[in-house]
Amino acid sequence: MTAGQRSEHPGLMFAAETEECRLFVFASEADAIAQCEGLDVEAALWLFWTTDGTPLEPDFLIPNRRGLFRVANGSYRLVEASPDHHADLAEALDMLLSMEPNPFFSSLEQVRAHVAGGGGPARASTA
Repeated sequence: MTAGQRSEHPGLMFAAETEECRLFVFASEADAIAQCEGLDVEAALWLFWTTDGTPLEPDFLIPNRRGLFRVANGSYRLVEASPDHHADLAEALDMLLSMEPNPFFSSLEQVRAHVAGGGGPARASTA
C-alpha cells in the first residue's frame, strides 16, 4: 500500500487452519484470537497474517496449561513473525484448498488480488 492508500479494514486479519488447509478472514485481531484457541495456536493448527499478507506469530501472555485431567487455554497476542516462521500469505495461498465464507471475499483469488494490491481496500463481497 502506498502512503496515500488506506485500507477500508485496517484491522483485517487472515488465518489458516492447517489441518483442513482452509483460510479464515476476520474483521480484527480480537475476532481472530477469540476464534482460535491458544492450545490449537500453540500446536501450529493456526497460522496468521495481516491484511497485507505479513506473517504473524503468537506471543503468549499467559501460557496454556496442561494437567492430568484438564487443560486450559492461555492468552496470546499476535506479533510480526520472526524470519522464516512461515510464508507470507501470497505464497501460502498456493497451499490452501478452501475459504470459510466471510463478508469480505468470495474466493481465494480475490484474497490473492487483495494481497497483491498491498492489502487494501477490502470491500464486502457481493457474491
